Amino acid sequence: MKMDRISFLPNSILCNILSYLPTEEAVSTSILSSRWRQVCKELQVFDIDDTPFRSGLEWEARFVSYVNAILTQRNADYPIQKFRLTCNKVSKSLLLTWLNAVIGPHLQELYLNIDLPIKLPEAILTCPSLKSLILKRDSFLDSYPKFSNVYLPSLKNLELDIVYMDPSKLLSGCPVLENFKLILQVHDNSCVALIPTMQQMPRTLKSLIIEDNTFFNGVSHRLILIDTPSLEYLHIKVMTLLNSKLEFSFSNFINIVEAHLDLLHDCIYHVGWVPHLLHALRETKLLALKGYSTLCLFSAPAFEFPEFHRLLNLELDVPCFSTNFLLNFLHNSHVLEALVIHDISKEKYFHLVEYDVPAPPTMVPNCVTSHLKSFEFRGYEDSVDKREFIAYLLQRGLALEIVTIHLNYVFNQETKYDIVRELSAIPRASTTRQLNFIDQNAVEHGMNYH
Repeated sequence: MKMDRISFLPNSILCNILSYLPTEEAVSTSILSSRWRQVCKELQVFDIDDTPFRSGLEWEARFVSYVNAILTQRNADYPIQKFRLTCNKVSKSLLLTWLNAVIGPHLQELYLNIDLPIKLPEAILTCPSLKSLILKRDSFLDSYPKFSNVYLPSLKNLELDIVYMDPSKLLSGCPVLENFKLILQVHDNSCVALIPTMQQMPRTLKSLIIEDNTFFNGVSHRLILIDTPSLEYLHIKVMTLLNSKLEFSFSNFINIVEAHLDLLHDCIYHVGWVPHLLHALRETKLLALKGYSTLCLFSAPAFEFPEFHRLLNLELDVPCFSTNFLLNFLHNSHVLEALVIHDISKEKYFHLVEYDVPAPPTMVPNCVTSHLKSFEFRGYEDSVDKREFIAYLLQRGLALEIVTIHLNYVFNQETKYDIVRELSAIPRASTTRQLNFIDQNAVEHGMNYH
């Protein structure tokens, strides 16, 4: 019998190929031959998910038998290096049995997405080889009030998407951590005390993502210190309610490359730290101010734009359109190449905030005449000030190559044609420029204006 070519490959290569598949699919290759059964026993990467089992009678029992068979029949001479587990229904004792079978001196990545609060084995929090730890969906760490024994000397990636916890002690045991993602979700007043009043991020971080979804009615005041000189990527999303005050303290991010700030409308009344953050981010190459972040700059007393000498891409959500605000931003973004404006005024839930600062300089911003290559206006609603701003860029943008206007879905077809005709008639600084109009209602049908 002639064997297929892939079967001549060494077991190590076959195992590497199978590691890119969900474990259920990888294990299914064992039916091919005794050779493939042996390969499956040598797997060192597992991605186990109960989703395919969630049908029929006693699917939980079938899933448990499946996992037990995988972990008990595997060749112990090939230690597990990466383990992902996603499941809904399993007993705590059985889950701990599985984890104890997985933990070893060669484990490098652990991903747990389990709807079950448990006390993790201490061996996980002291694993010397662990490089990535991702915990989702529940409060895995509640049983570690002091984290006295945590030490993860190789951990570079940590993601915590859980209900409530204090990550400070855990972070203190990660001396080389580079990537940290923290998603806090507290919807119960009784859990407020479990959130620390101050959190300090490790100085070794290169990427930091913080998402605060703590919806509760009690009064709280928290401070997060971000003194991270090596930081390259920052994403902050704050959705706390009015009574929950969350503040940040920053150092200058001299190595920052990309930064995102996304605020819920209730946050704008107590985020005086936003102007300070903008100054700390002045070396970034990409800046995205989402949600109601720009309004924090509108109302900031004596706010002055920092000088952005490296900023190439700027994305702004504007709940209140202000030409002066945009021009001031452009004057201080000296080498900007791509500008995206998203009009979200229809989403506002509060009174308009006026931009009360000095008018911008009368000369054209350097980036407009020399660097700006693309401009995109999303959610465009026709008005005099918005038309004038678009005309400003079209008439002065010597380097501008493409302009894209997304017409708001509320317009009827006749109005859309009028807008397209009027904007298309604006004189342009270059006849080679591309001007596109996108009708959001017609995108699915391929009916756009050009």
